Amino acid sequence: MTKTFKIVVLLFLVLVFLYSCTGQKRAESTCVEKFKMARSLASSNPIRQSALDSALYLTNESVGCDSIRRAVIDFKVTLLLAMKKYDEDLHFIDSLKQNDFAFGYKRLFLYSAVKAFKLDTQKDTAARNKIYLQMSKDLEHYINNNHIDNKEFKEIYTDLFSVKEKFQDANQMNTDIEALKKRYPDQQIFFDFFRKD
Repeated sequence: MTKTFKIVVLLFLVLVFLYSCTGQKRAESTCVEKFKMARSLASSNPIRQSALDSALYLTNESVGCDSIRRAVIDFKVTLLLAMKKYDEDLHFIDSLKQNDFAFGYKRLFLYSAVKAFKLDTQKDTAARNKIYLQMSKDLEHYINNNHIDNKEFKEIYTDLFSVKEKFQDANQMNTDIEALKKRYPDQQIFFDFFRKD
């Protein structure tokens, strides 16, 4: 192999590498734009089916974009839920891994929430309430067995109280809140937000 041939091959490889980097940046930028368009379509037309279908198409085009993957996943789960495509949503969540979500508990939480919404539309309140009760137990178990930072703390307790209000009365909710305020005195204002009158 001649020295000139080696130089040509080396230059070719460098050009391929540079082109692939530029192509990846371009693809990433396109992906982000599609995701922005999807969110805009869904928020400006929340009940128009054709707009939601277009938003879902754009979301599917964006899900492979690493820099915004978690945001796209969260949005797709919410979008499918809004479209009442419960089985598709369950299948999508089931296809994901725990680390596809910002917090470790979210995959199971969202999967259970979609099941509960589906049961609610079927008017099966007994089965739905069992799911809500189990979701509450799962969240409390996660809280007690994991070290969570301030951002996850606020997210998980917001999710926990959104579930508890589905099956607990105001007195029980307020009792739980008072116990948490004693346990976390620096979070009293945060917990007061969930109080029921």
